[in-house]
Amino acid sequence: MQRLISTAVLVLALLGLARIASAQGLEIDIVNGRDAAIPIAVVPFAWEAAAMPDPTSIDQVVRADLNRSGQFRALAKEDVIELPARGADIRFPTWQLLKQDYIVVGRIQSADVGYRVEFELHEVKSGKPLLALALPVRPGDFRAVSHQIADLVYEKIIGVRGAFFTRIAYITAKRKGEGKYEYAIWVADSDGYNEQRIVWNDEPFLSPAWSPDGKSLAYVSFERQGGHTIYLHELATGSRRVITSFKGINGAPTFSPDGSTLALTLSRSGNPEIYTLNLLNNNLTQLTRHFSIDTEAAWMPGGNSLIFTSDRSGKPQIYSMPASGGTPERLTSVGD
Repeated sequence: MQRLISTAVLVLALLGLARIASAQGLEIDIVNGRDAAIPIAVVPFAWEAAAMPDPTSIDQVVRADLNRSGQFRALAKEDVIELPARGADIRFPTWQLLKQDYIVVGRIQSADVGYRVEFELHEVKSGKPLLALALPVRPGDFRAVSHQIADLVYEKIIGVRGAFFTRIAYITAKRKGEGKYEYAIWVADSDGYNEQRIVWNDEPFLSPAWSPDGKSLAYVSFERQGGHTIYLHELATGSRRVITSFKGINGAPTFSPDGSTLALTLSRSGNPEIYTLNLLNNNLTQLTRHFSIDTEAAWMPGGNSLIFTSDRSGKPQIYSMPASGGTPERLTSVGD
């Protein structure tokens, strides 16, 4: 269901952007397309350090990240028939026969503190080196550096920043008996590893939202009697504080790009409206004032405006407005 909702919102947003482009007389040129995943070989990294090898397989993590993106088709480890550790060792005709477009090679060496991971990305057809970097890594952090390598490879080839070296937040509901559940919020690496349960309760949680610096989560909890409560939870310390707990709806928190402000939906006046809350001085500002339902605000990248969903036209549509307040502008017209 959540996937369907997300897809519907994305479709609405795209149609809204198309409408704006048409209204402003813009032309959209499709300059590139791809109907198949890019073949890439990630060779097992050579262990050249003095200490015993770390159990984490860098090539395995990088391979899994790239495959999971849907943009790449990484050569299976069992099909890797040569093990070059440096660009000078690569016999490119071999990888051309294996129909690979790119190849990643690397090695792990000892460093003053921990290790150093050196890796290279080459284009197979031309033999051209595209990327060559050395990354420091502490013992126990090999999965993290693997995700960083995958991000760098992804960005170099695709031209878009990768998101493998990030974390996800998600909610689980574990059945404890007839009609009883234990709800929990977890954080984990983007591939599901290193999961940590940060809060749990017999009442549901909703809408976990990351702060831009990744140090905190805002979320909705039903654990307090009387309704919804929005909490701000610091991950390093486990401490949390109540952000809003007004009568009625306290929902859909989302951080501004600089992390100083939350946009949220409150029905404290009797109707769901969009508000902003300055986290530095607790100044609460009401942005929308309409008898319809206004909810699910999202910040635009610059932080100067918001988009949100409203049924003020009779059916749910997407609107935008300045973050300082003003007249909402309708962006979509699907379903009219």
